Parts: sequence; C-alpha cells; structure tokens
Amino acid sequence: MTANKSAPDIITLKIVSDPQNVSLLGEAISALCLYATKNEKCAQDIQLAVIEALNNVILHAYKNQVGNDIIVQWRQTTGCLSVEITDFGVSMKSIPPGSFPEFEAENGRGWWIINACVDEYYYKVVEFIERERVCTPSPKDEAFDAISVTSSKNTLTLIKHF
Repeated sequence: MTANKSAPDIITLKIVSDPQNVSLLGEAISALCLYATKNEKCAQDIQLAVIEALNNVILHAYKNQVGNDIIVQWRQTTGCLSVEITDFGVSMKSIPPGSFPEFEAENGRGWWIINACVDEYYYKVVEFIERERVCTPSPKDEAFDAISVTSSKNTLTLIKHF
C-alpha cells in the first residue's frame, strides 16, 4: 500500500486487488475518519462501507484477479467526509438498490450495507474509447469508423456528513 498526501484535506491510498489488503486499508480509513471527526461511529460506518465496496471491486470488477490497482482517495471538507474508490475493471451497468434484498437472494447485501453506512453515494464510469477510421478509395470517398471501448475507469464516491 502506498500513500500520497496531495493536499491538506486529501489523502490518496493505493492497493492491489488482493483481499489481504482490504483490512489494512479499512483500518487506515477508519483512523483518518476518527482523527477528522472524533466520532467512533462515523469512522466505523465509513470503514464498513469502504471494506464492502473494496470487496465488491475485487470480486466483481476484477473477477478475483490479484494485482490490479485500486485507488482510494479520502477527502475532508467542512462537516463532510468523502471516499472515492477507483478501479479499472469491469463497470457496473447500474447501482443495485440500497434496500435489503430478499432473504433467499444470493447477493445484494453489500449495497444495503453501504447504503446504511453513508449519507450519499454515486458511481461514475469514464470509458476510454478507441476509434479507428478506415478510408477506401471510392467515388464517394467514404470512411468506415470502428469504435470500441478499450477500458474504463470506475469511481464510487461515498459521502458521510458529520
């Protein structure tokens, strides 16, 4: 895990997608939140939401593959903490509901936990698009465009007011 303090109220942490790193990063986030808020419940809530989100990234975005980057940016503003979790894996099509899933459901509890722990959250996908233009000699001088998404940057932002 590497840390970079880029501004007085922003700290960036980076881990690789290995479940062993999740607990350590969760402890670091908890300590930062406790220092900023002096509120143990607030720190524990954010820690739990971050751990749940990191586990989701490893499991779903990176398909349990070890060694992929996960960047976590902790930010403090007046009365507010935010944590951005960025990965470069498979993007979600939409955010699952934050309501408790049916008892028999196989998944979905993670989003319920995240929803219960933070005041707001949102998910942003930035797609990196590769565009190829092929021109062929013809009377109309037509071009053929081939566009594909080569990768994406996914960022989940968790917000907690204190």
